[in-house]
Amino acid sequence: MDRIERDLGTKATGFDAKERLEEGVLDEGTHILLHEGEILFFEEDGLLIPTLHALLKGILSVPTVTVDMGAVKFVVNGADIMRPGVTKVDDGIAEGSVVAVVDERHGKPLAVGVSLMSSEDILAATHGKVILSKHHVNDAMWDFGKG
Repeated sequence: MDRIERDLGTKATGFDAKERLEEGVLDEGTHILLHEGEILFFEEDGLLIPTLHALLKGILSVPTVTVDMGAVKFVVNGADIMRPGVTKVDDGIAEGSVVAVVDERHGKPLAVGVSLMSSEDILAATHGKVILSKHHVNDAMWDFGKG
């Protein structure tokens, strides 16, 4: 649990600290942390990243970047987030930090990514890629354990 706070700058408040997370490795080599057969975190380039399941269950929260409805179809297919589709950015996002990408209508997480710039720089930009998508609805991590 200390690593969650260190890597993500937030506590896992929606999780009982007495419960243990299982460690595992996916076929392609990705290190994961599971709870009751569901992937809650994965590691990429040494960074611990929460899955959408962890965010939807309220296990923790990370800053959000909101996209317009026109961007949704691209985000849910794994596209990186481009500046023109961004409508709102939480304060305090630093370059390299983990963020949730949510839609403007429902505010539900569609993807988890790593910010390429700070909140201020995202808002100041007029074009280009601002978030690298790492996990999205209906990808293999989302579908893990189903069916």
